[in-house]
Amino acid sequence: MASSGTQGRIDVERDGWIVSVTIANEARANSLDDGMLAALADALSEGALGDARAVVLTGEGDRNFSGGVDLQSRDGEALTDAVRTGERLLGRAAAAVAACPVPVIAALNGNAFGGALEIAMAADWRLAARGARVGMPPARLGWVYAAEGIQRFVRVAGAPATRELFLTGRPIDAERARQIGIVNRVVDRLELRDLAMADAQAIASNGPIAIAGMRAVIRAIEDGTPVAESAEIADGWRQRAFESEDIEEGLRAFREKRDPEFHGR
Repeated sequence: MASSGTQGRIDVERDGWIVSVTIANEARANSLDDGMLAALADALSEGALGDARAVVLTGEGDRNFSGGVDLQSRDGEALTDAVRTGERLLGRAAAAVAACPVPVIAALNGNAFGGALEIAMAADWRLAARGARVGMPPARLGWVYAAEGIQRFVRVAGAPATRELFLTGRPIDAERARQIGIVNRVVDRLELRDLAMADAQAIASNGPIAIAGMRAVIRAIEDGTPVAESAEIADGWRQRAFESEDIEEGLRAFREKRDPEFHGR
């Protein structure tokens, strides 16, 4: 299935429990026009995903994950207005990645710049192809990036690394990105897709209630939720898990030395 924008498209494919979402605009470095940003947000909604259990987000080709918001697609509009509109649509897309009901793995098949890197930072974790570069260029273009976007970097990489990335505007390579925590692993380009799918399959084979619960608790802790409130969130999910059919299946499969078949209930 493909959702079209004015310049490119968001391709969506499903393989069992796993949905692959591809930013496809290779002729323009996989830049994201207005229609693509809207389509990306829609593709990650609960209604679109149905009973999927994991998402792999990547870019078309082997050079770029995405060059960010395509300002040139908004011809006839003042550049500053185009930036503001692009940021608003980008924020919606990044929020959709963060709020996706199932884990999202961003597979950076190539360079990721600007808003595209923010979208990747909203994923649960990131893998990168060796040789890929990432960067945040707003200071080189004269504008201050939105606080919500900067917060995603501070939360993952810390304030000093975020300062380095945003204040210099210099791209860094995948290995440096791994060192500061922006990406989890760096692999050869030909291995990236298989690794991302293997991670997604590992998620999909586990209990959906357990995945959703632990993801909610991790997010609460990450967001600085008070300890007592985080514990309440965990207790609610633990109660749901202990009352589920999934835990019975998981324990039975463990005793019988077989793979469990979870149904999320």
